[in-house]
Amino acid sequence: MDNYIIDTIDQNDITKILDIYNSNRTFLENHMGISKVSSDFIINEIEEMKNIGFSSLVIKNNEGNIIGICDFKIGDEVYLSLLMIDANLKGNGLGRIIYNQLEKIFKTKNSKRIRIDVVYDYEENALGFWEKQGFVPSEEIQLEWNGYKSKAIKMYKNI
Repeated sequence: MDNYIIDTIDQNDITKILDIYNSNRTFLENHMGISKVSSDFIINEIEEMKNIGFSSLVIKNNEGNIIGICDFKIGDEVYLSLLMIDANLKGNGLGRIIYNQLEKIFKTKNSKRIRIDVVYDYEENALGFWEKQGFVPSEEIQLEWNGYKSKAIKMYKNI
């Protein structure tokens, strides 16, 4: 199955989005310094992203089950802020397949390149994944999310 549904978030999706965030405990610990989030956090995060021009979307399989979430802002440069897959589904190429599908969408919007910020100062980081997708490291930055600071690197890919 190589075609996933990228869909708007419905109020009924909050519980599943919460499950996906909380399944990624190592991510949460290294990006926000916490081991789980609340539904209020999810609702607030979606609203905050919307207020600064980002689209927060769910990723569904062909059965309509939510398996991931993503946040991005379309422009000449797409800013892919978040791509998170249910941790129980990781390790089978799903992230690569979904990223490739997103990249095709970005190309149809006449975007020239994609930016991601990758937190790298922990063992299970996603730096290698993004390099395999063709992203090139640019500059080191400090990210702050939910008041927690972490070391990250800006990465870009021309499309």
